[in-house]
Amino acid sequence: MSEVVREPSLTRRQLESAIRALLPSEQQLTELVPSKNSAVSAVGIGGVLTGYLWGRVRGRQSRKDKRS
Repeated sequence: MSEVVREPSLTRRQLESAIRALLPSEQQLTELVPSKNSAVSAVGIGGVLTGYLWGRVRGRQSRKDKRS
């Protein structure tokens, strides 16, 4: 079964060009410095782990108070 490929309509071409204008170009993507992104990720993960540990410590303190 062969399918015929049609030329996209004017509306579709306009929509695609509008979407492409919002996205970064390939040159902008290659210029991104991975070290900045990884530093932000490390800080975020550190914050999550700190929050988890803080919650564990606080939870143990409140359980100790109830047992005594």
